[in-house]
Amino acid sequence: MSDDELSATLILRRALFLLLLFGLMLFYLGPGFKGLNHYKGKEQAQIARELVRTGSFQTKMIRPLSLHQSDQNNEDLDGVHLVGFPDTYHAPLNPMINSIVMRFFKGKDDFKWDRKDTVYYLDRVIAATSIIFLLASIGITFSFISRVFDTKIGGVTAVLMLLCELLWRFSQTGLPQMLMLFLFTLGSYLVFRAVEAQCMERKPIWFLLFAAFCFGLLALTHWLAVWPFVGLLIFSCFYFKPTGTAAVSMLAVFLVIILPWCFRNLITSGSIFGSGYYAMFGGMGAYEEEIYRTYNRGAGNIFAKGFASKVLGTSLNQLNGIYAFLGSIAVAPLFFVSLLHPFKRPQIAAFRWFILAMWIPAVIGMSLFGLADGSTDPNQLHLLFIPLKTGYGIAMLAILWSRIGMAPGLKTIADNGHLWIAILLSTVPMVLNLIPGVPRALGGEKERLTPGLLISHIRESAEPEEVVVTDSPWDVAWYGDRTALWLPTTKSQLREIMKRTEKNNNPISGILITPKSLDKSLRDLIYRREKEWGSLILGQNIFMASKMRTKVQPKSWMPSGRGLINSFEGLPFTEPDQKMSSIGYFYYTNPNK
Repeated sequence: MSDDELSATLILRRALFLLLLFGLMLFYLGPGFKGLNHYKGKEQAQIARELVRTGSFQTKMIRPLSLHQSDQNNEDLDGVHLVGFPDTYHAPLNPMINSIVMRFFKGKDDFKWDRKDTVYYLDRVIAATSIIFLLASIGITFSFISRVFDTKIGGVTAVLMLLCELLWRFSQTGLPQMLMLFLFTLGSYLVFRAVEAQCMERKPIWFLLFAAFCFGLLALTHWLAVWPFVGLLIFSCFYFKPTGTAAVSMLAVFLVIILPWCFRNLITSGSIFGSGYYAMFGGMGAYEEEIYRTYNRGAGNIFAKGFASKVLGTSLNQLNGIYAFLGSIAVAPLFFVSLLHPFKRPQIAAFRWFILAMWIPAVIGMSLFGLADGSTDPNQLHLLFIPLKTGYGIAMLAILWSRIGMAPGLKTIADNGHLWIAILLSTVPMVLNLIPGVPRALGGEKERLTPGLLISHIRESAEPEEVVVTDSPWDVAWYGDRTALWLPTTKSQLREIMKRTEKNNNPISGILITPKSLDKSLRDLIYRREKEWGSLILGQNIFMASKMRTKVQPKSWMPSGRGLINSFEGLPFTEPDQKMSSIGYFYYTNPNK
């Protein structure tokens, strides 16, 4: 081909790539977007909003265990205020960055949702920020993989990332994974530059220090990201010369980045890990929801509730589902095959062991803290390795493909057939998601009322200084803009919290039971976690069933549901709020307040 033909082909490819990029971006921010879809993403979003308003890292979504931890640390002050409660569960960087973006959208209404759209406008702001980090990660990946191998492999890796449905799905959650992907890819690129410098007998220390800075920011985005950095340190001790010097220097930079926030957690909650420490119990024993809904919980025994079986089960699930965890990119698992190949360039051969050294501790960390939601869990760290493993996987596929031996007349297939196969196989999840999604999004369904829009009406039923007890506190905090306490496991714990709220003028407004509780099993409602609230939830289920237009649930069920609701005793919240009940959200208030 002539230079003009090559230039025209290159321009066409880049134009198609940009067209695909903007098309996907517009779809996932426009008709394909239904609001943030993960509760921890909504939590971080409302923390960012409070950061804009108050300048402090506080939350409107309160876990009873976090409240107890702060109360124990502030006994001389009769506990902390629920309104303006300092958050010690989440890592700070993602809310901080979102708060910077939010400042451009504050206006005069202080982020109030006018409900003219079925999706809260700040949901799109948060998702757009995640998408920007995704696109930035793709750009870094192209430069990175092109430097490691060549531009063809770099370009295909970028295309596979762009067509990875898992990455786009995470961009809709509000979770920090896209920011993490950006920082991890940048940090890994700097580590590779350090490996290059070592191979060329130049000093790698500055690359390593900047890499440690990126990994420090990564830890401030998600505390679980400490695990891959531990693997990086261990391998650096043996690889870089003089032995141990580089690792100690990296550790020093890393600690300088994270220790100020650890000290803040120590002052606020009495622990450098904050209340996020108890998340480990959710992976090793009881469910995280059960742990954080318990107001007064001792240190406990993490081995008490199936520790070994739970950690082993999570580890096996990661190995069995590695294809899904790596975004269903067909070539990514070939990285493990590349470990057996003797690459000629020493930097390529050495860097794959750095990747493995970071990945193994990450797997251990995920096994300990749990992956209850599978490939879309907030603790999912495998996706950080998608660019690196995809690049090595494509290189390994190219090596294997070249050894097949094509006929001379099949030069085009011999040169690029493996790349097209990899792209086609990897785009299947996105295609299967888009085929039913596009007609629904472009039809009338986009105007349907969203749960966020419905629950936002709670702000008319509760005052700003009041606290709403609810089974869906993240929605109340983000969409309702009211302080929400996660429904404690027992009524006695709620009474205890109510007593302490009398001291700081943040009274409990009522108990909000959302349709989320309709999914609770009968066993949970009668014998297990929800037995204290069983009459409320069962009563709501039966009452709502009697209102459905179907012959299966007769109208005569309505008195039975009302009877169960009225039988609830022990707390003053007995009067249903008519406005919330009319839209399917039972809000029980105190008629005497």
